Amino acid sequence: MDGGVVTTIAKGKVRGPRVLSCGPVQCQTGGHGYYGADWEPTELWSSHHVPGLCALSLMGGNADELRGNVREAFRRGASFLKLCVTGGVVGAHDRLTDTQFTVEEIAVAVQEAAARGTYVTVHAHNNEGIRNAVEAGVRCVEHGTDLDEPTATLMATREVALVPTFAVVEQLLHDTAGAGLGESARDRVLGVRERMTEALAVAKEAGVRIGLGSDLIGPAQDRRGDELRLRAELETPMEALVAATKTNAEILGLSSQVGVIAPGMQADLVLWNGNPLEDPKLFADPANAVLVVQAGRVVKDLR
Repeated sequence: MDGGVVTTIAKGKVRGPRVLSCGPVQCQTGGHGYYGADWEPTELWSSHHVPGLCALSLMGGNADELRGNVREAFRRGASFLKLCVTGGVVGAHDRLTDTQFTVEEIAVAVQEAAARGTYVTVHAHNNEGIRNAVEAGVRCVEHGTDLDEPTATLMATREVALVPTFAVVEQLLHDTAGAGLGESARDRVLGVRERMTEALAVAKEAGVRIGLGSDLIGPAQDRRGDELRLRAELETPMEALVAATKTNAEILGLSSQVGVIAPGMQADLVLWNGNPLEDPKLFADPANAVLVVQAGRVVKDLR
């Protein structure tokens, strides 16, 4: 989303969560993040944007174009940058094995972010794309499906975080047609889930800092808590909860404000109808979050 939405929420004119926006995601020409029709010239892609509200992606064909695009993202209010450096599961014009942007191109975004005191995260599935991003100096890798041991070790050394995304994979498996995919896509999605599970174990063994994210967008956002349930099946419920709170705050650069319950921190609190550490399925249903306090203000109360 663009800065207009972020500002409107921050001013209290519209109810919403605390939002850190990357603005339009950065993708290479015709790469992941570009969903124009096959017949449509790529230069018309920006005509689908809603200025001040939403722009899915900006495309760059080389380092100079990428530099211009990330500066435009910051002008629109981005607080950090996100690049797509591999193909995706739901990709209109790419494959999971595709690498996108070179190390030198990714480094341009890192340089521009550093000039503003902020950072770069990347969408990355295959190991080569992950390594390119780590070598370029990004802060966080999202998905990380095919992460191998040497690259995980490099991530730990460079203090690059990993955020697996199991909930979106689960959604695609249960409603493949609803995502606009044919049944043939199920095998690819299933393979991603298995490999992402392996990547999580590899990252933990290497000592990589691991956050939590769902990658759910649109109407499915009310299922974001399902990521906690799924992670709790692979780790302990407490590890999943710490990843979603303390670790995520560290990755986002907000650890001095949120992420833990302590004097002087902003009071972001959730009261659950039951103990999710004993029954992680409680995380998956928003109705079980009976009280939500945002920065000390009650924004939901079902008690």
